[in-house]
Amino acid sequence: MKAASEAVSSADNEDLRRRAVHGTVAIGLAQVVKFATQLLSVVILARLLAPTDFGLFAMVMPLAAFVMMVQDIGLSQAVVASPHLTPAQTSAMFWINAALSLALALLFAIAAPLIAAFFGEPRLVAPALALAGSVLVSGLATQHFAHLTKTLRFGTIAVIDIASTLLGFAAAVAIAWFAPGIWALVASVLVGMGVGLVGAWATARWLPGRPARFAEVRELLRLGAGLSTFTLSNFFARNLDNVMIGRWAGAVQLGFYDRAYKLLLFPLQQINNPIGRVMVPVLSRLADEPHRYRHAYRRTIRLMLMVTLPGVAFMLVFAAPLIDALMGPRWRPAAAIFTWLAVAALHQPMSATFGWLFISQRRGGEFGRWGLFNMVTSVLAFAIGLPWGAIGVAAAYALSDVLIRMPVLWWWVGRSGPVRHRDLLSIVWPFAIALAGTLAGLAGLRLWGGATGLAGLVLAAGLAFGSFAVLLAFTAPGRETLAEAAALVGSRLGRFGSPERRDRGSGRPAIESR
Repeated sequence: MKAASEAVSSADNEDLRRRAVHGTVAIGLAQVVKFATQLLSVVILARLLAPTDFGLFAMVMPLAAFVMMVQDIGLSQAVVASPHLTPAQTSAMFWINAALSLALALLFAIAAPLIAAFFGEPRLVAPALALAGSVLVSGLATQHFAHLTKTLRFGTIAVIDIASTLLGFAAAVAIAWFAPGIWALVASVLVGMGVGLVGAWATARWLPGRPARFAEVRELLRLGAGLSTFTLSNFFARNLDNVMIGRWAGAVQLGFYDRAYKLLLFPLQQINNPIGRVMVPVLSRLADEPHRYRHAYRRTIRLMLMVTLPGVAFMLVFAAPLIDALMGPRWRPAAAIFTWLAVAALHQPMSATFGWLFISQRRGGEFGRWGLFNMVTSVLAFAIGLPWGAIGVAAAYALSDVLIRMPVLWWWVGRSGPVRHRDLLSIVWPFAIALAGTLAGLAGLRLWGGATGLAGLVLAAGLAFGSFAVLLAFTAPGRETLAEAAALVGSRLGRFGSPERRDRGSGRPAIESR
């Protein structure tokens, strides 16, 4: 019996690992296509539309995006994080989302004249009314996307994401070509969301039915409230720095700050977002099996740290020449801002995954309280640094992040659940040693005057990753991580045409019986 149980567990582990890897690849590919399409959209639409069109759209779209964020109230994540739900409970989540979305869409439509009056732009009334419809469309698709995520159908989600992005882009270009104006940009949103709605309903193979009673969904609503509190708090923490700099330091300094922030954050997002989208439902399935949960988290975070930390170290040390090479000499004032933000980014690859732990362990209340603490301390840091302009804001944020928020977050997330403080420390110490050595080596190279020009920066980046791997190999956990990375790359390169792949295609099990 024990041998049979172990065999089943091994098969489950392998299947879950395979689906997680495939899901990460699929979501990552979708992000690449979306990024390329967005870049192409910027280039083409900038030639077809006037700056005024983009300005009008930028006035109303952030408001619609904020309403869409509110209308979910964390229920989609609550569904994904809850492994055992009845059809009635899932249906209740859908009907709550649908009713709230309808109410918010009507309020947004009623507010359209007020939005136009606030900006002094009567031309905003009609676009705002149209975007109110997108709020409803978004709400009707939310639980179907949650269902696809919960069942680990990431390939399907990737196809829907790609289709909605491409068709939205095509609609924008077509309208901009024949009738240039803000409606090209509005159409991109409406078409993209419409395609997402149709795709989610067509592929989820789930229809809402009679909802459960309130008592049966009380815990889900409580979890969703906590997750929603974090989402809203994080939104303000991420955006009030721009508002404060723009209001009191001016557009020029805000431009430097915004570009430095985006240049640093974007590469990390391209790694963290697709993996996080996969890992939350995977960890949620393992929440009642602490050993498997810890193993899955430890394995994933080690690989992430190996990929991200050398890049952050390189960007921190070579901030000035990197800004020069990528953005030109007129952006040099952004280098100091970039450096301070990179200091805060040193722990982000690890800390960004703590949200997975809160959500998958259904600790929504704690997550919400952490979000409020993060927002308050971040805004206070912005205010303290503001007299020194954008550089002061970046410095105050970085110092408060490292000295206050990071220790509190580590204590908070590790005080309960399958991953405790000792587990976090056992994960991070080999990477901390490798990071310190890599930073020292890069600083020496920078002081020596090496790595100038684009070719020199490429060489320095290669040295960062190479030295990090060498230093990692001096520790047993580091060698284990390097071996896992090599095995993962080998399996990705060798899977096409392999007997295992042919077995999967024929429906035979890929795991041999021993």
